[in-house]
Amino acid sequence: MINVIDSAAELHALAPDWDALWRRNSAAATPFQSPAWLLPWWEQFGSGMPRVGIERRGGDLLGLLPLYVLAEPGAPKLLPIGAGTTDYLDSLGDPAPLLPALLERARADGVHRCELIEVPPGSGLLGLDAPPGWRAEWSEGAPCPVLAFPAIPARMRRKLRMNRHRAERAGGWTVESAGPETVQAFLAELIRLHQARWTAQGEAGVLASGPVLAFHRQAAPRLLAAGLLRLQVLRIAGEVAAAILALVAPGRIFFYLSGFDARHAFVSPGTLLLGAMLEEAMAEGRTHAHFLRGEEGYKYAWGGVNRRNMICRLAATTGSDPASGS
Repeated sequence: MINVIDSAAELHALAPDWDALWRRNSAAATPFQSPAWLLPWWEQFGSGMPRVGIERRGGDLLGLLPLYVLAEPGAPKLLPIGAGTTDYLDSLGDPAPLLPALLERARADGVHRCELIEVPPGSGLLGLDAPPGWRAEWSEGAPCPVLAFPAIPARMRRKLRMNRHRAERAGGWTVESAGPETVQAFLAELIRLHQARWTAQGEAGVLASGPVLAFHRQAAPRLLAAGLLRLQVLRIAGEVAAAILALVAPGRIFFYLSGFDARHAFVSPGTLLLGAMLEEAMAEGRTHAHFLRGEEGYKYAWGGVNRRNMICRLAATTGSDPASGS
C-alpha cells in the first residue's frame, strides 16, 4: 500500500519504523537518510507541509521518500527533506512507486515543480522516468570526493608522520571520542573552532545561522545514540586543537564538519586528527571515506576521487498524455 504522510505528527510517529527500515538498508543507505538526521532537520527547517511517500506491506515499512512543500511566493515546489545541510538526499527502498504518488499529490496541492537535489551515485531515483504528465531534466550536482581504502598517497603518510613527531615535541597529542556525557561539549568545541576560522577570514561560515546550530545540537545526541556519529577532538599538550564531526555506516565514514586552532598550525592539527580517524576507520574494516560536497584541496591530497551527485528538476506538463511527461 502506498500512502503520503502530510503532517508533522505522522512524520514523527513514523520514527521507529523509519529507523528499522534504515537499518535494513544500511549497507547501501547513508546516515543522511536516517530519522536521527532528518527529524532534527525538520524541527528546525520544515515548512509544516511534509509530503513523505511510504510503502507498507502487511504493516511493514518497505519504502520511504521524504519530500516537503517549500511555499515560495507564486511558485511552490517539492524538495527533499534535508535540503541545504545534507550532502546525499535519497529514498529508502524502491522509490519507483513513491515518486508518482507524491507528484500526483503535488498536482492536487497546486504544486507543479519538484527538485530532487544531491541525488548520490547508485540511487534508485537515477533510473526513474518522469511519470505521465511530468517532464524531467537531469543535470550534474556537486562533486563529492571519495577515498577508497587503503589508497592514501605516500606523501600524506609522510606528512602525517612528520606532524606526529612535531606534536610529540610540542607536549604530546591525544584523540578523544564523544560519548553521551561529552557530546554537547565536544560539539561546542567544534563550533568554536569552526567559527573562529571563518571569522578570521572575514566570513560567516555555515555555523553562523541559529537554526543550523540548533539542528546540530539536536541531531548530535540522536545520531550518537543511533550509533551513527563519530565526533572527535585532538588535544595538543592538553589543549583542544582540532575537532571533526563524521557520520558512520557499514563500510563507510562520512566527514561532515571540522575546525582547527590556527595557533597550532605548525603541527597541522586537522591533518593529525583526520589521519587518526582514517586509520581507525580502516582498522574497523571500512572501505571508503566520503569527503562530501566541495572541491577543497585537502580532499584530493588524501586521495579522494570525484563522484558527482545529480539533480532532477521535474515540471508538470500542460497535457495528460503520457508521452508529454517523458
